[in-house]
Amino acid sequence: MTITAEERYMLDVQGYIVLDQVLNKDQIARMQETMTVQGIKDPENSPSKSRFGNFLSWGEEWRNLIDHPRIMPFLHEMLGPKFRLDHAYGMAMRAGGEVIGEGLHHQSAMFNHGCYYLTHNNVMHNGLIVVSWALTDAIPGHGGFICIPGSHKGQFPVPPEWYGLKNNPMVRQVPMKAGDVLIFTEALTHGTQAWTNTKNERRSVLLKYCPLYMQWAKGVMNSDIEGLTPRQKLILEGAYVWERAAVKADEAQPAAK
Repeated sequence: MTITAEERYMLDVQGYIVLDQVLNKDQIARMQETMTVQGIKDPENSPSKSRFGNFLSWGEEWRNLIDHPRIMPFLHEMLGPKFRLDHAYGMAMRAGGEVIGEGLHHQSAMFNHGCYYLTHNNVMHNGLIVVSWALTDAIPGHGGFICIPGSHKGQFPVPPEWYGLKNNPMVRQVPMKAGDVLIFTEALTHGTQAWTNTKNERRSVLLKYCPLYMQWAKGVMNSDIEGLTPRQKLILEGAYVWERAAVKADEAQPAAK
């Protein structure tokens, strides 16, 4: 399975793409219930205080996000057949309280930080990329993920005054429905608007992948979680190049032992 010409073009021009309704309503309901059981409640409206981790140990539905068949063609397209999951976390934000957003950050010139986008011979090359799973709706004007579309290919620095969340004419909030998946290159200038939707929290799960040779986070993810398939364990391995196996996208995976 490969991505379409239209999907490839959108990724190259925008720096991101949204895949509609990858998770169904029953899956979302079960994952929401699991979050409640795990004590994810009373979140704050601050990106730095709303994060949670360790969700890959919460059951098969969560582990399957690692190599979901809908995202695998995009991981291959953006990173090649040898890639790894570098780190992952969830976000739970509520409206009200201290309204805080996360200023815009990153741009195409950050190559030396493992944050880059380029093409060569009609092939994409990326540093860190993000796969963000929406578990609640993020409707226009209510906050969530924002970016400057196309900034991953910019040849000049973002004007300093445009790194804030106000008075930037090029910023776009990317609306999503629960079950949608947002995929973007970290080289895209992006950030988080404060959550203002009083009807529901912002709940999303972010998995961040990178080339086989690179490690962004300080530590390697735990590959000893019970229930991981062989392919998932391969994706969770640390950074190395020599004799690293390719992550096969299309073959059926044996059940976890």
